[in-house]
Amino acid sequence: MEEDELKQTQAHKIQCHGKQLKLKRGDQIAVEGEQVGINYYHHGIFLGHEKGIAVFGGNNKLDGTVRNVDLLQFTNFGKRKLVRINYPNNDCLPPEITAMNAEMVVADPHRWGPFDILKNNCEHFAVRCKTGVAVSFQVLDKLRECLLNPVQLIRYAVASSVNIVKNGSFGSLQ
Repeated sequence: MEEDELKQTQAHKIQCHGKQLKLKRGDQIAVEGEQVGINYYHHGIFLGHEKGIAVFGGNNKLDGTVRNVDLLQFTNFGKRKLVRINYPNNDCLPPEITAMNAEMVVADPHRWGPFDILKNNCEHFAVRCKTGVAVSFQVLDKLRECLLNPVQLIRYAVASSVNIVKNGSFGSLQ
């Protein structure tokens, strides 16, 4: 895929950028990831170059919390491709409100519930800050895949079981 090509997902677009990406406070951003053969995006809210990115994650699902990380950590020192999530103007909150939503939870992480891959993951957090509604389009897409092709359900179950045995969890959230 070309760097500037747009990929359509549910109600928003993921716009891929090269190194020229200019982030603004309140941007919802994500990095590409892969766990046991399953591709995903790890989401966060950009708070500014001085403050970093508000993310929901940790070393495993038991210690996942909302916290700030710097841009280098978020992109694994540039090894993970950074993207900005774009919404139609009417579908998102103003950037400053988005940033304030994220900062409020970072200041008191107990405001956000425990990690749940299906019901409360990093995308739920970032989309909630950006739109006011907690949803994970990735989860919806994977569930749709499983309904249309039950073999996918077996693939995901086996992949997560292998990772649990190897790492004691469903893998890193960061």
